[in-house]
Amino acid sequence: MTKIYKKKGICIWCLKSGKETSFLTKPHTIPKKLNAHNIGFDICDECNKYFGYDNNEERIKYSIDKITKEILNVHKFLLSNKKNSNSWRNFKSQFFNYYHSENMLKFRIYYRKNIGFEEAFTKKFKRGIYNIFLQEYHRNTENGLDKQFDALRAFVRYGIGNFPLYYLKNRKGIRITEDLDMPMKFSFNQHVQNIIQQFGFYHMTLKGLNFFISVNEKAFQNIDNYLLPECKYLMGSGFVFDQLITIKRISQIDFTTQDWD
Repeated sequence: MTKIYKKKGICIWCLKSGKETSFLTKPHTIPKKLNAHNIGFDICDECNKYFGYDNNEERIKYSIDKITKEILNVHKFLLSNKKNSNSWRNFKSQFFNYYHSENMLKFRIYYRKNIGFEEAFTKKFKRGIYNIFLQEYHRNTENGLDKQFDALRAFVRYGIGNFPLYYLKNRKGIRITEDLDMPMKFSFNQHVQNIIQQFGFYHMTLKGLNFFISVNEKAFQNIDNYLLPECKYLMGSGFVFDQLITIKRISQIDFTTQDWD
């Protein structure tokens, strides 16, 4: 018997129903190569394929899932305590070269010289983070079709608009991370849902990276009375986190580890 991955019967991305599309492809809510096994529903086959496959007609042909997986996995590699002088031999990346003597990742020369590449690449990465959010939100709450996410839907699925990605930057030399080999988990308890409804923000920790995302229009009204106070609280004395930045280029994320503890 063919399994159909739907509950509401309407795709959370394109809003097509089962009469217009199909739901036969297993939708991983987090890219599978991030050691993730969560299976969602109400993501139609067409949208599921779009997120997972390269598209030569787009400015950045690489798929949203590939870019998201790449960034999070290379950051995990840098956090690993298994690196040595031969690590570069086993390191594989579509976009980065690893320099062990400098303990650093660098964009490959082709991409650095390709004008506009990093900005467009970063936008796709942001879409990947928001993609994980809504698919996981819907998997946990079954409320991903809520109209409050309409603008987010347009951004992730069609690249319309440009949602912000806020990054809590670690103090130089300090890293506190979760177990990097454990599957990523996201909380959508009642307290978290209340914050989304009231303030429009969601906090995500991904392979040692701390992000805040603006998931609905309320977020843009609550930067001063929620985001900044919350980040100030998390930064505290500044021992772990020392700055909140808005990611505009992927290179703003620290891809060096030469002085990490």
